[in-house]
Amino acid sequence: MAKIKFTIEYDFENVPLNLLWQFLYTNQGLETWYADEVTNEGKDYTIVWDGEAHEAALLTIRQGSHIRFHWKADGDEPTYFEMRILVSELTHGRTLMVTDFASDDEEVEDFKELWNNSVDQLKHNLGI
Repeated sequence: MAKIKFTIEYDFENVPLNLLWQFLYTNQGLETWYADEVTNEGKDYTIVWDGEAHEAALLTIRQGSHIRFHWKADGDEPTYFEMRILVSELTHGRTLMVTDFASDDEEVEDFKELWNNSVDQLKHNLGI
């Protein structure tokens, strides 16, 4: 069964782009809001929550723009999770757009809640 793709956007209006980016792509930055521990060897990442390790592969990265991972447990499914920074040409404000996949509508809601809680922690860390 195909997974459901969903997207959530979060406002980071006045956060400097380089600062926000540090929290999205460095292991240390991710550990402050997204996971308990993040390690990598090349493009192979281990992301730990509550003592449980999950393996991910880095698919793409563009400095200051986006980072995309694929959970190895999803096998050959064309799924990923991505964090992308959008910058308004008009206001120069920043938006964090998260794209993820879930198995069903209930899991979509659960994942959205997890993302919301994590991004709330990120905003707290950034003082907003």
